[in-house]
Amino acid sequence: MERKHIEVGMTMRTIIYDGPLDKGYKAVHVALGNFDGVHLGHQKLISEMVKKARARQGTAVVATFHPHPLQVTRPQSAPKIITPPDVKAALMGRLGVDIVLMLPFDAELASLSPEEFTQKILIEDLRAQSVTVGFNYSFGRGGKGTPQLLWELGQQKGFRVKVIDAVTVSGEPVSSTLIRSSLEAGRIERAAEFLGYRPILQGIVVPGDQRGRSIGFPTANLQVAAEQFLPARGVYAAWARVGQKEAESMAVLNIGVKPTFGSGLAETIEAHLIDFEGDLYGQPLSLSLLSHLRPEMRFQSAEQLVEQIHRDVQAVRHYFHEQREHIFPHQIIEI
Repeated sequence: MERKHIEVGMTMRTIIYDGPLDKGYKAVHVALGNFDGVHLGHQKLISEMVKKARARQGTAVVATFHPHPLQVTRPQSAPKIITPPDVKAALMGRLGVDIVLMLPFDAELASLSPEEFTQKILIEDLRAQSVTVGFNYSFGRGGKGTPQLLWELGQQKGFRVKVIDAVTVSGEPVSSTLIRSSLEAGRIERAAEFLGYRPILQGIVVPGDQRGRSIGFPTANLQVAAEQFLPARGVYAAWARVGQKEAESMAVLNIGVKPTFGSGLAETIEAHLIDFEGDLYGQPLSLSLLSHLRPEMRFQSAEQLVEQIHRDVQAVRHYFHEQREHIFPHQIIEI
């Protein structure tokens, strides 16, 4: 596979794994995991690895996987992802990571035993001086590798292993599964407590049916990756960022099937950017979800829908007026 570099910020880069890490990277310290969501538990783990790398004037590397390993080993039970790869990488860059190494997870990688994975990936290709993992991490063929086995292999092969315990919020261990269940219930604020930032949807604006424009509320139709996990259907307050922060705006976001005018089958993501003017087609759009306002509803007429959208816009304006000092700037992540 061709090696690909994606510059993020001043120093961090994403590399798609295709063999040994460049020997110019010295004293490599690795955080190993899937890290979907880059939630508070992941942030603690990665930060511990970065701290160790900095203390030794080394290179802080996150080795992660795409697609999700279960999409290869058990596709019928593979979860939708909370964070697309580029969003994941940008979040890691904010934690001080030097390199995000994306390991393409395929049948060949899945077939490696824990011992083979350790020797080939961690020792030969990454030259890891230390490896940091979570308490419940599994690796190698069939997920047979455990943190204890990794520690034992480290003792034999000459690299250190640090295992990070679960991070709890309000007595609950933070996990990607818990975040998905919160999003599925439309509990955006609860998901944000576990993430440490507001949930993000990111994609490209594509043409829609122009229905919003015809009733005075033009919308941006967001096309996201097929594997993207979506929160509950309904209307949300959101913060929209166009391109590389070319423009920002409050937004009314609707996730659903447009029951008033749509077929009721195809799920769409539509955002009305409040007080925004301009052409968005083909542009990247990032939406930070702030609050679930109401469930999706079917209206008897276009007039009723317009009246409700007016109320939704006012609700979003009120939300920002009341909550802005609490949500800015620390919970709105710039990607």
